[in-house]
Parts: sequence; C-alpha cells; structure tokens
Amino acid sequence: MATAAGASSADSDTECSVCHELFKNPKLLPCAHVLCRHCLLSWLASNPEALCPLCRGAIADPKEKSKTKGWEEVVDALPDDVAMAALVESTRVLSQDHVCVVCQSAAVSICLTCNDMMCKPCGQAHTKYSVARDHKVEDLSSMTAEELAASQPDHCSVHTSKPCELFCPTHGAAICHLCASAKHRACPDLTELAEAADKSREELSRMVTSLLTEEQQLEEAVAALERHLEATEKMVQEAVAEIDWTCDQLENSVKESRRRLKRMTLDAKAKVKDTALDVKVTLLDHRGRLTSHRRVADRTTRGATNKVMCDVTRALRNRVKDILVTCGQLSVNWKSVSTVTLTIDAAAVARIEKELSALGQVKVKPVSISTRQQQDWRFHTNHGKNIVLSNDGLTAERVEDDDLGIVVADQPMVPDVLYEIQLDKVANALHDYLTCGVVLTDPDHLRLADIANTVTGPGYSEAVVISHAVYNRGHKENKNLNDATLDLSEGTRVGVMVTTKAELHLWVNGSDRGVIATTVPTPCFAFFDLWWRYKKASVLPPTRFD
Repeated sequence: MATAAGASSADSDTECSVCHELFKNPKLLPCAHVLCRHCLLSWLASNPEALCPLCRGAIADPKEKSKTKGWEEVVDALPDDVAMAALVESTRVLSQDHVCVVCQSAAVSICLTCNDMMCKPCGQAHTKYSVARDHKVEDLSSMTAEELAASQPDHCSVHTSKPCELFCPTHGAAICHLCASAKHRACPDLTELAEAADKSREELSRMVTSLLTEEQQLEEAVAALERHLEATEKMVQEAVAEIDWTCDQLENSVKESRRRLKRMTLDAKAKVKDTALDVKVTLLDHRGRLTSHRRVADRTTRGATNKVMCDVTRALRNRVKDILVTCGQLSVNWKSVSTVTLTIDAAAVARIEKELSALGQVKVKPVSISTRQQQDWRFHTNHGKNIVLSNDGLTAERVEDDDLGIVVADQPMVPDVLYEIQLDKVANALHDYLTCGVVLTDPDHLRLADIANTVTGPGYSEAVVISHAVYNRGHKENKNLNDATLDLSEGTRVGVMVTTKAELHLWVNGSDRGVIATTVPTPCFAFFDLWWRYKKASVLPPTRFD
C-alpha cells in the first residue's frame, strides 16, 4: 500500500491497497494516498460518497459527478504520481530474472540508461560501444528500486529521443531545446533542468522537515492526551475512593444519630412513665379518701337524727376541706406531667439533603437476570432445628437458645449476584459474630449437624466480629475477620457473592469487605448461622453487579 510521507508503511511500497498488485497509472489522492486509476474508478462506482478506502478522507465532491462529468473526468483531474510510476517501473525491472540480455548467462550488472541486465563481460563491453559510451553500468546486487528510478534519464515528453535539459516555470514542464525554440519561445525565465531540480529538492526537503516537525508535535500531543487520560483515570479512582469513604462516614453518622435519638426518646418515655405512675398512685389514694367521706356524708344525710347529723357534719367539715384543697393541688401537679416530644429541624434536614445532592449521585445498576432469579430467593426448608420459617420462606426466626440455627439458600448462587440477609432481631448476648459462607452440597441432602459442629468448634474467638466458613467437598477453609468497626446490630445487612473468577466476597451493609475465599467450585449455596445473638433474619432481593 502506497502512503504519504509520515505514514506507517515504507515509501517504497509499490502495491495498490485495492488490487494488491503493482500500481498501474497511479493517482495521488487529496489525502496523499495512492490508488491505481482503474481501482479508483471501481471504488467510486460502488461508493458514491467518494471517500478514500484507507482513511475515509474526501476524494472529491460527489456533486462534481454530473450528467456531463462522470467519475472518469474527476479521476483524470487528479495528479498522476509520476514518482510512484517510476518506482513501480524500476521495481518491475529488478523483479525480472537476472539473465544477461546478450549471452543469456547470469546477470550481475545493469545499465542505468538501457535498464538491461548483463553479465560481467558483457557489461564491460557495453560501455565500449560508441552509442553506449555515456551509459553507466552498476552492480545489480546492491541496486535498489529507488536508486534505479532516480538514475533514469529524463526524456522530453514530446521529442522522446531528446533529453530534457530545460524547465519552463510558466507551464511547469521539463522540455528539450527543440520545445524551447518551437513552443516556449515566449516563456520567460527558462532555466536549466538541473537548477530547477535543485530548487525543487530544497523545497521538498523543507516540506519533509516541516511535516516531520508537525508530526512530532502531533505525537507529543497524543502522548500528552494519553497522560491526561491516565491522570484523569487516577483522579477518578481517587474520587471514587473518597466518595466511598465519605458516604461510609455519612452512613455511620446517620446510623449513630438514629440510635442516639431512639435511645433519648425511650429514656424520656421511661421518665414520663415513672412520673405518671407516681401521680396515678397519689390520685387513686385521694380518690379513695374522697369516696369514703362521700359515703359517710351521704349515709348520714339519709338516716340520721338532727343531733347526729350536726355531730357528723362538725367531724367531717375540716377533713373534707383539707381533702378538697389537696385534690386541687394534685390537679395542678397532674397538668404539669411532661410528655415525650421530639422536634426535627426541617431546615437542617433540607440543608443536609442539599449538601448530599451536591455531592453527586452514585448508582449501582442491576443487570437483568432470569425470571427465577428476579424473584426473592428464599431459605431452604432444610434448616436448623431451632429455626422457624415464615413469610413464604423469606423470614427465619430462632425459637430456642441452642446452637443449631443454620439457614441455607434454596437455589445455587449465580456469579456476581449478591445474596443478602438483614438481621431483624438481635439479642443482648456476649457473642458478637456471625458465621456465613457457602456449601457445595445441595440443601436437599445437606447434613446441618456437620456444619454446626464445625463452625462452632475451636478456633473462633469471642473477639472475632465476623467469622466465615467455606466448605469444599468435605474440606473446610476458615478465615476470620477481626474488625472492631463493624456493628452487627439490628438492621445490619450481611451477604456473600461468588464472582466469575470463583472468588467469594463478604458484603456488610452494601460494602464489599473483600475476598474471603478463592477457587470456590460451583454449584454452591449461601448459608448463614443464626446462633446465640441473632434471633431473626429476613431475605433481601438478590442484586447482580456489572
């Protein structure tokens, strides 16, 4: 494929990129690519948009082809690549069998004027003939197509037997002396062809230098752009890490605020309740005294003599007066009993929401999975003896404080799909770790007692927050994660995911905690052990990540 200066192919490439043969009537396109004339016509006939087949650059305006001007006129208007044509001819000459044109023996030299190959004796005799005395014979083994093309004599295109010795700048043509006297007598500034060639060579050299400089600048620009892209990628990674850290801090802050507000509200409730109960006891006591004195007064009114009635009235008068005064004071105290109120600053909430919105939004895009996988996975009916399933297998609750509280997923794990549970109810026990992982045995045939004896055996410390057990066809691999920052309280989400690389990842509250096992075989099933501290857990819908 012929290319312009600065292209990746060598300048001596003399094959057409369309027909893959030596160029025939090579045409120089506006993009500096070269095609055979007939190949270019065929290409334009089947591709009327008139774009170069190599770089998709414009060859010509399709509007130039009209009823009176077809593609042939458009192609013929393109300049001939005479340098390529000469190079092709030289390549064709050198590609012939190296046979002496005189004696048919092996040729070792070539005449640069005649393009004839000759053996050594014939080559020595060639320059002794008067007609070939000015010919130059060179060694054939070191001759290149470029050297052969450059050494060819310049003949006049009109008088083919005459050498070109002059150059007409007006017509831009190399001519012989006959042409100069016949057709170019009025043309000014006729110069020697060698002098014009020197000027052209200098101009071409300056072109090469300028193009090479621009090419280097473009390469530097591309390299700078690549460095910019690498820096951008690094900045994005750092930004994503900072976003993760910031959001984790915000999430932890929100959780802590939720726990603190709930605790304050419950404490306030307890205080109000204690105060109200004390007031209630006092009110009930005074109510009893009121009732007793009312009955005495009522009974005396209905069935006593005048003297008795006066005596009873005198005895009750001061008592009832004191009781009524005390009841009035109790009524005031009762009205002063506090109630539990919690005021949320709407302006502060709006400000926080605005700040969070300014941080941007990061979404995890779930990938569409099969109909079965879109449904909620459930706990398998083969579960620990102390587990009771409800809500169509989506909720598991431990009913007794015993060890066997294992639950297993009812379907094999799909690669890159996260299987999570939420801890709905947590007891106040000393143990603060959860055992989870995968099993390779189908839950229909799984012996849960074997798992329980293994995961609750030696090797698990109370200081461990989360411990993992991976069962690999009878072989157990354990990995403990000591992380004091984890708080497996109510509402915590814990899950496992097997990647396409057969790596088992632990997830806590939507955060990937890292690889806990490698080379995990398939099919496998997620399991969780609800024992000691964890009373109740619910299944969360599976999510697949890109």
